Amino acid sequence: MTVDYHTDPQAFAEAARVVAARSPCSEAFVSLWCAGLARHPPVPGVALLLATATVGDAHAIAMQHGANPVLLEHSDPEAVRAIAHALADQGRAVPGVNGVAAACASFADAWRERTGRRPVERVRLRHHVLTSVATVPRPPGVSRVASGDDFDWLVAATDAFGEEAKVPPAPQGTGHYVRERLGEGRFRLWEAGGIVSFLGVHGLGEPHARIGPVYTPREHRGRGYATALVAEASRELLARGAKRVFLTTDLANPVSNAIYARVGFAPLDDMVGYDFVEP
Repeated sequence: MTVDYHTDPQAFAEAARVVAARSPCSEAFVSLWCAGLARHPPVPGVALLLATATVGDAHAIAMQHGANPVLLEHSDPEAVRAIAHALADQGRAVPGVNGVAAACASFADAWRERTGRRPVERVRLRHHVLTSVATVPRPPGVSRVASGDDFDWLVAATDAFGEEAKVPPAPQGTGHYVRERLGEGRFRLWEAGGIVSFLGVHGLGEPHARIGPVYTPREHRGRGYATALVAEASRELLARGAKRVFLTTDLANPVSNAIYARVGFAPLDDMVGYDFVEP
């Protein structure tokens, strides 16, 4: 049994390939996540975990940025237990886990053995993939790339999305997160008498691409803005060289799942997220 810790994101991506290759979505996520860390290392004081484990023929990966949940993706349960025990014995703070159900259940059992903290299901997620964009109705307005003038709106909207979707805040702070991505041209907006929807894009010009987050303020919902924006962003990513575009939805939100199905996204993988709480 071995648990290895990595400091170089690209070296971790290579070591994680055996697990990431089990799903196109995991492959894209690990690749983009590590590329982002290489471009923007964690700010001082923000912890980063990149770990791999092998137990016989079983393999696992674990990724954690700041105080966010540990990401397991399609890890094998036997190897996940080794990572959970190692992190618990180090006294590492782990507020929860996300990944396939078997991996998360195995980590949760091992974590409870060592710490006494029990799992509470927080969310069920579904990864989707798109290779071509369907024709969708076009509402009033236009899409555009966000600029520095949109900073304050994007910070407020990103915080609102996180609160509603139960997504932990960016470890480096929302302002830092938004400013970095504005500088890389990674936000798209829909304007109709003002900004009415936004999304983030990942993997511009790369074979792997993702969309997220996607958010429309409540007062502007039900008018097709997010559907049109996702469709336009997906076309852009495919035109820039992406073979497939991925995104993730909360299964408890049937509206967003219906939006993405209309655009052409098909379900690929289901994931679960647990929080760890005191007994």
